[in-house]
Amino acid sequence: MLFTILPVKPMKKIFRTLLLGLTLVCMSILSVNAQQEVFGDYTVHYIAVNSNFISPEIAEQYDIVRSPRNAFLNISVIKNTGGTGTAVSATISGEKANFIGQREDITFIEVREGDAIYYLGQFEFSNAENLRFNIEIQPENSGPVYPLSWTTQLYIN
Repeated sequence: MLFTILPVKPMKKIFRTLLLGLTLVCMSILSVNAQQEVFGDYTVHYIAVNSNFISPEIAEQYDIVRSPRNAFLNISVIKNTGGTGTAVSATISGEKANFIGQREDITFIEVREGDAIYYLGQFEFSNAENLRFNIEIQPENSGPVYPLSWTTQLYIN
């Protein structure tokens, strides 16, 4: 027999993993806001993404609210070792601010998938709103805290 029928639970897990992988690939292709910054031995990758870019299944898995006015930050910290990198845990906190001074804290959750570690933080926004993100990152939960700030404009789609 060429095909083996797998039980439902492994198939569901495989489907979910493939869907997440496809979603992340699509987000990286669609996103011009993906950025990175180097702090000593660490590279921090960060992106602001409209929550409608992810599938309902992935949103449900990570408790992300899908809405035209909802977005999330995805931040990962990589320790630069010998030409390659290793994902490391971090303490991450931050806020978003608009240009009229309104500020809102962003709460991050840690997600671990295999060797990957990343942090997701949700927030609401208005169409064409210019937002400044002020994030503090402490790699490996010890040592120096690195400030990360950037500005981006988000759109309702």
